Amino acid sequence: MSDDKNGVFSFVCFLAGAAIGAGLALLYAPQAGVETRKKIKDTSEKVADDVKEQYEKISDEAKKSIEHVKIAAEKAINNVKGFIDGARDSLKKEIKEELEEEAQAPAKKKVAAKA
Repeated sequence: MSDDKNGVFSFVCFLAGAAIGAGLALLYAPQAGVETRKKIKDTSEKVADDVKEQYEKISDEAKKSIEHVKIAAEKAINNVKGFIDGARDSLKKEIKEELEEEAQAPAKKKVAAKA
């Protein structure tokens, strides 16, 4: 998951660098101010659209990842609950059996004492 974050960060840095580089290139190009401002505007709109598109893509991927984690957590919780329920039932059964044995033990002693 940290590889995804590093990839996103790298991509955002790349886009920022591209936008800055394009802006500087336009500012230093030998053109009229009106043409330069139009190119800066067009480039910034394109970069903004690219960033928005990547944000939506990353957001969708994050939502999918969150959903997968949620499903896995629910499965793990259900498994743990099942294990606990099974262990509880097993302990109840063992305790019940021991109590029955102890209840029968005095009766056996009485029968043995009479004989």
